[in-house]
Amino acid sequence: MPFEQGPIRPPSEAHSLLVRVSRNCPWNRCAFCPVYKGARFSLRPADEVLADLDAMKARLGDRYRTAFLQDADPLSTKPADLVRILEGLRQRFPSVQRVTAYARSRSLARLDLDALRSLRAAGLDRVHVGLESGCDAVLTLVDKGVSREQQIRGCRKAVQAGFELSVYVMPGLGGVEHSDAHADDTASAIAAIGPDFVRLRTTVAMPGTALHGLAEQGRWSPLGELATLGELRRFIAGLEGVSTRFESDHVLNLLMELRGDLPREHAKLLDVVDAFLARPLREQQRYALARRAGWCMSMTHYEHLGLAEQAEDALGELETQGQDIDDVLASLRGRTL
Repeated sequence: MPFEQGPIRPPSEAHSLLVRVSRNCPWNRCAFCPVYKGARFSLRPADEVLADLDAMKARLGDRYRTAFLQDADPLSTKPADLVRILEGLRQRFPSVQRVTAYARSRSLARLDLDALRSLRAAGLDRVHVGLESGCDAVLTLVDKGVSREQQIRGCRKAVQAGFELSVYVMPGLGGVEHSDAHADDTASAIAAIGPDFVRLRTTVAMPGTALHGLAEQGRWSPLGELATLGELRRFIAGLEGVSTRFESDHVLNLLMELRGDLPREHAKLLDVVDAFLARPLREQQRYALARRAGWCMSMTHYEHLGLAEQAEDALGELETQGQDIDDVLASLRGRTL
């Protein structure tokens, strides 16, 4: 028996049972996002999703510990229907210990708190929200379709309803023009929300996206690797006193070592950035090239493999060809998706 699955899920859900509750994205206008373009949003009938769960159970068995509801905003589904789906999932897969879903902050802000609590009671444990930025100027620029106030209100509702809340932040999204405001306003929004997780997704203006078009028009100036790290340090500094788990768990991030529990490890996170920024520029470029070329996954991995000489040779070759290192790094970063 066939069953549907959507195109994406968070890295933290890599081993989860993927259950497609809705198709595509109800907004689908975010300037930075290359996913779902040309596809219409639709909600799947509860009976159809339950039939998928039967097919999954028959084919895959009851071996999953976690499940993830797709696509971009399954909470657009009527709460009563989503409760049926959640209860059906729990009944068919008793081994599942955690059920999570993407959720737009606008949907969370719109839903009644009692409705959200009914979803929590039915077995939805965690929601992943693409906060991206807490700065209204940035949210407007990238056509996020939500304001800072709605972001905070929706995410706080999720916390009040008893969900674990994981929010995504995009370093570099404000470009050169809004870098400081993006860092400061996003940190203050995180402080106002109090999520369980903050996860980094470094900005890439993928060809074909509206953000790439803004860059070509001169309306958005991308940050280079070092400027992005500078912005990231400012953002982390603004999280002083915030209680959350900070995660750099995506291939687009330069420093995967940026992981820790706040506020206890706040100084450690700043030290990771400072230690890198204190290195000579050539060392920074060598590591960035190795990281963006996919030769290593972290600074520790880079040093363990002894990649400095290989990276230096590659940098020298690029310079002989007359190529700009920053342009090369930006191009390589865009190829990792």
